[in-house]
Amino acid sequence: MTALGPFLFGAPLALFALLALPIIWWVLRATPPAPKDVELPSLRLLEGVEPKEETPARTPWWVWLIRTLAAAAAIGGLSQPVYAPGAKNEAADAGGALLVVVDNGWPSAPRWSELVDAATATLDTGGRDAPTHLLLTAPQTLNADPATRLSRADMAKRLNSLRPQAWATDRTEALKRLKDSGLKPDRIFWASDGVEDEGGRAFAAALSAMAPLSVYAAPPTGPAAITGISSQTDSVSVTLRRVQPRGEERSFVSALTLDGSALATSEVVFAVGERDATASFSIPAAALSRIARFTATGRQGAGTVWLWDSSDRSRRVGLVDAGAAAQPLLSDMHYVRKALEPFASITEGTIESLVATSPDAIILTDIGQIQPEDAKRLTDWVEQGGALIRFAGPHLASQGDDLLPVALRRSSRALGGALAWDEPQAMAPFPATSPFAGLSIPADVRIRQQVLAKPAPDLGRKTWARLADGSPLVTSDSRGSGTLILFHITAGPDWSNLPYSATFEQMLRRSIAAGRGEAVSDAEGAYTPQLVLDGYGRLAAAGASAAPLKAADFGTVKPSEAHPPGLYQGPSGTRALNAGAGAKPNLIDTWPVSAHLLGDAEARSLRLAGPLLSLAAILLVLDLFVALLVAGHLPRLGRKAKGAAALLLICAMATALPHSAEAQSYRYQQMPDGSFRRVSTAPQVEALPRTGNATQKEIDAALTMRFGYVETGNRALDERTRAGLSGLSSVLSLRTSVEPAEPDSLNLETDALELYPLIYFSVPEGAPPLSETAIAHLNTYLRSGGALVIDTRAGGTVGTDTDVAPLEKLLEGLDAPPLQPVPANHVLGRSFYLLDDFPGRFANRRLWIEKTGGPNAPRGDGVSRLFIGDADWISAWAVDERGRDLYSVDGGPQQREMARRFGVNLVMYVLTGNYKDDQVHLPALLERLGEGENGDKGTDAGGAIAPDDLRGTAPGSEPQ
Repeated sequence: MTALGPFLFGAPLALFALLALPIIWWVLRATPPAPKDVELPSLRLLEGVEPKEETPARTPWWVWLIRTLAAAAAIGGLSQPVYAPGAKNEAADAGGALLVVVDNGWPSAPRWSELVDAATATLDTGGRDAPTHLLLTAPQTLNADPATRLSRADMAKRLNSLRPQAWATDRTEALKRLKDSGLKPDRIFWASDGVEDEGGRAFAAALSAMAPLSVYAAPPTGPAAITGISSQTDSVSVTLRRVQPRGEERSFVSALTLDGSALATSEVVFAVGERDATASFSIPAAALSRIARFTATGRQGAGTVWLWDSSDRSRRVGLVDAGAAAQPLLSDMHYVRKALEPFASITEGTIESLVATSPDAIILTDIGQIQPEDAKRLTDWVEQGGALIRFAGPHLASQGDDLLPVALRRSSRALGGALAWDEPQAMAPFPATSPFAGLSIPADVRIRQQVLAKPAPDLGRKTWARLADGSPLVTSDSRGSGTLILFHITAGPDWSNLPYSATFEQMLRRSIAAGRGEAVSDAEGAYTPQLVLDGYGRLAAAGASAAPLKAADFGTVKPSEAHPPGLYQGPSGTRALNAGAGAKPNLIDTWPVSAHLLGDAEARSLRLAGPLLSLAAILLVLDLFVALLVAGHLPRLGRKAKGAAALLLICAMATALPHSAEAQSYRYQQMPDGSFRRVSTAPQVEALPRTGNATQKEIDAALTMRFGYVETGNRALDERTRAGLSGLSSVLSLRTSVEPAEPDSLNLETDALELYPLIYFSVPEGAPPLSETAIAHLNTYLRSGGALVIDTRAGGTVGTDTDVAPLEKLLEGLDAPPLQPVPANHVLGRSFYLLDDFPGRFANRRLWIEKTGGPNAPRGDGVSRLFIGDADWISAWAVDERGRDLYSVDGGPQQREMARRFGVNLVMYVLTGNYKDDQVHLPALLERLGEGENGDKGTDAGGAIAPDDLRGTAPGSEPQ
């Protein structure tokens, strides 16, 4: 380039065309030759008529001025001018060897062209034959020796061929290379990025001591680097840093996919005097998983790009909705949710809905029976690479399925159980090959109960965690491309106190990663570069110079030529090495006193070729328009044409105005094809859809509490069940504050079961098995807190136990827990009345309820949701429309009364749970019993307290 004052010219010979401007001016101002006159006889009629318009003898001055300026602008543009005040070097000593120092690290990328222009401009100072030398501060294997002598032409070519590197400068290493070269320059020009590193000021002082120093400082404006990122369940925060904390500054950060498609943009605001600022993104989990990088919009450079790897990304985890829990703190899902919230995006739903979203992992807590359709969906999803994590419990202990890593024994091991421990077991140290290796185990963690795996030759290979006695605690197995993982304990505190510890959270996190095929303990692994960033922040395939990186070095290594910033593939999936990670770039504000400083104020650079050529084109178009208008070749606009033109102008202005909808907040909605569409979240008034799907029966059940009974197809049995529930409803209305409406008959396949707190199932003889749909609805109903009473009505055979053989076929697929007879002192015997037996039409029959926990402690809230018996309670409760008993009872009126009391207790237990299990009413009850012994209140022959003695007035109220 040739310098002329503060201007640089890439093609200075083009300026000689300016000498032709006078000739161009003379040609443009001349008029064409006059037309030849021809005498026509008819023109004599126009003699004496003076013309109203006259043709000028010469071109108007403003026309040839436009044309002359267009020619001058075109010539100036073709000379490729650059305005660079820094090109004027006013150093006193302009002769001798010149050393050009260029900062070519990633901080120089935003203003790289200015640095190159300033360095090129300084070549025009000094003697034409003076030697030049080059020193680059970004370390490279093939960095040129500073002692190598270059001509001015070669130096100019070399400078124009340089590109910024994707790693930072190392000025200490550059100064060492300079001293080792033995070069003694006569003057030094430093094209600096103006950013302080560990040796920036010392480097400037050393250069100033060697020779007269001129410094062109061009620090980056706006965000200089993305220094960190933090992700939550549904949001991401990106931290940016600038080097010049002057005034308030606004910028934007874009979230991009790997192919460069923008998913979201967030504004970042640097406050006055602050160097750091944060951009926040709130993006749906499905869209969040597609983000591969964040970049500062309009800011080129490797430092303003943050690659988001799989280790930092928020995991998408699906929790199979087991229904609402009356006591959330005692539910297994509560502890899983709390453990996942710090690092995962959680979605709850059915198996079908979760599989459709393809999360990183799906978690099931104590589900013993999975419906065939859902099992098929889960199997396909796992085989395609999904991670299925399951927790044990009573349901899984009594009945398993094929979606387990190991075969299980059909019972659980517990203190005092059939497979008993002498004392709770501690956890053994994790094996070195386990994903949990390296995690600390709290000394106070104890396992009280677990499901046992059947011995197998490969059980050791499948075991990730063990108890102190060697029994498996966590097992896993591959299924296709995915993984099945089983925790042999509950996710809640029922079987152990592990969910209370921080180790539980880490075990879940590592299980999800390992289930996706990503190692979590990979200190000996290596990562191979796949995609790397260049100095401008563009992704490209890794070159031959990029070397693998040890996993243990990821936290400490800095980007370099051997390990450029980019995406590395290894045992833990994809990991990113970012140029700006942890960087704290600051402005160099202290320079040597003797240095001649150039910079933003004195050496700003502006390329003028584009603006000058654009100006020439605009002037030529204007000249053409004037020529056509003067010649009368442009149509004259009529009234209609003017109106149409005005309307067109108004529409164009309205289109150009910013739309308020664009300024509103928005979210992203996934489309059926997998893409995402931006949807405004502005408040809108939308009419509720009138689908008409809710029947009057469902509306009535939602508004008024009532019981339901299963339609069996046996009309007489269904009528008996309806009469029994009607009689129980009447007793409840008379004796308690519970006032049920008339019961409803229910079709298990079509009706909304969740509207009924209690469903009664009178099993007919020879009943066919329930359909898969009915079983699925019953499972959902029980998991959501509903109560199912199954009565086989077969208690007439004295001396035999409840025959459940017909139920096994009838209820095949029902996710039923282990059952047990109602134990002594169970809350069901005192939820309203004091009872020690639960008779119906038949006496002395067993009532089976859910075995809700170990022998010494209840599981969850201790409330059973399944009741099985054969006492034919429905016949004992049944009344006609006038309230008269319909069926006889073996024990007469006294047994019928006790059957009704059991019905009241049953409903109170279902509605209020186990709150009376705390014995707060025991003193009052004992006092009443004492009064009875003294003769004030009598008991019947069977030892039961008379009806009037223990009649309550409200659910759970004190007996009066």
